[in-house]
Amino acid sequence: MHAEKLPPQTFHRVRPPYRVAKRRPVKIRRLVKTKNTKLILSQLKYKNILILVTILMTASWVITLPFRGRTASQTPQPTPQTSVSPTLVPPYVRPVPQQTPEDLGFAYNVRRQPPLRYNPQLQEIVDELVKISEEKGLPTEPLSISLIDVRSQDVHTFAGYQSQEVRYPASVSKLFWMAAFYGAVKKGLIEDESKFHEDLRAMMQKSHNDSASKILDAITDTKSGSKLEGKDLEKWLDKRKSVNNFFHKAGYKHLIVSTKNYPRYSPYYQKKPVGRDRQLWYKDGEIFRNLISTDHAARLMYEIYTRQAVSRKYSTRMAYLLTRDLRPEAWQNDPENGIQGFLGESLPTKIYFGSKIGFTSDHRMDVAFVRTLDDQAIYILAIFAEDPAYARDEEIFPKLSRHVYDRMMALNSQ
Repeated sequence: MHAEKLPPQTFHRVRPPYRVAKRRPVKIRRLVKTKNTKLILSQLKYKNILILVTILMTASWVITLPFRGRTASQTPQPTPQTSVSPTLVPPYVRPVPQQTPEDLGFAYNVRRQPPLRYNPQLQEIVDELVKISEEKGLPTEPLSISLIDVRSQDVHTFAGYQSQEVRYPASVSKLFWMAAFYGAVKKGLIEDESKFHEDLRAMMQKSHNDSASKILDAITDTKSGSKLEGKDLEKWLDKRKSVNNFFHKAGYKHLIVSTKNYPRYSPYYQKKPVGRDRQLWYKDGEIFRNLISTDHAARLMYEIYTRQAVSRKYSTRMAYLLTRDLRPEAWQNDPENGIQGFLGESLPTKIYFGSKIGFTSDHRMDVAFVRTLDDQAIYILAIFAEDPAYARDEEIFPKLSRHVYDRMMALNSQ
């Protein structure tokens, strides 16, 4: 029996049922007739960037226009908003170029007088100080004043009253020992500078005589002690006087800074020079004491703050040692503050101020560097008064100092 042959069949694929998804309404966009919309948008973006850059560059050029041609400050200057006291940052004053001096051995490096120009307006201020002293009934014969204006970047000017008269400087001599010390360090005569750091600080900021004695011994390679005779004495005297020659070779004429300050308390109490120090101090019936003029003191202060004294590095260190904080809370409880009764007491607290004072029962001396935060006034003032009347008067130096400050501010605002 044969199977029945069935006709060929055609099979169709049947799709399974599925859920119809909802379609969001289609927004009809308005067609823009352009070749490439994305290209135009990108071009517009870059064009805006270029326009913005051009605007910023133009604004920068306009803003900086008034400051062009000015010499940039070498040291960042804090503003009144700075949290650190501004007096803790010794400022920089542009020095006058000088040729490298020849090697004269142990000698100060600045060999010529500062190229200062006499200023009649400054002289008026100095004359006013003399008149103020006269009106207070103080003698003017023992008074010396030097004033240097260093505000201008081109010409620094000066004026004075009996400014070349050498007088006993008391502790102002320590200003010169500091400079000579760093001169000896640079020359290689003092190998380990670090062991004198504390004595330098005490000598300059507290005016300690014992520390000053150690510094002077280190500079001249001498020691205080018993009397000497013959060649030993002459050798010792020559070495001690080398600190005078250090400055003489640089034009500090008639300056003497080879005698120590008294009283001293180490190794024992000494009210006056003894032993070989007395042989130096009192020789051939004459007293060989320290002698400095206000011009000497003002010149050295000028060379420190123009970063010329010894070297730029050591001038910076000296400027820091001279810096004083004028805020009353910083000095009122310090009996050795160097502010009360001197040039810094009457000045504003937010200024740069560096100074070295000298004081005995017969003398009142001070040399100071003053600079306002806005540089409206930058000057050096040195006043020496070699008379007990000035030593007793604690108001005269602050009064004279404030008068100079006010006059300098008014002078430079014209």
